[in-house]
Amino acid sequence: MRQPNLRQSGASLIGILAVLAIVVFLGTAVLKLAPHYMQFATIKSVMNDARKDVESNGGGTNELLSGIDNRLYVNGVNVVTRKDFKLKREKGGNVLSVAYEVREHLAGNLDAVMTFSHQVKINQE
Repeated sequence: MRQPNLRQSGASLIGILAVLAIVVFLGTAVLKLAPHYMQFATIKSVMNDARKDVESNGGGTNELLSGIDNRLYVNGVNVVTRKDFKLKREKGGNVLSVAYEVREHLAGNLDAVMTFSHQVKINQE
């Protein structure tokens, strides 16, 4: 006669709760961090559009920064302002850059710090 299998298999309640806690934490982190990455994508788009405008229409530093300021306002970006953008002269044009960091509270005493930077080269004729 065959012996019944006395060994159990499957997930325990503690195992399921641990996996569930990890999934909830990661989901919360994604929901809190994703908007910052979406705003950074918008900032990159604003910088590229401003570069195209200056290259096609001409204009100086004030027109460039004013255009950036207007686009940031229209797109609802409030993590950076006109003062955060730096314009540096180089051979053959200018380089427009932005660098900033965002701190987001996750849980308890745990924060996420995200640093963003982007630069575009503006070829002025």
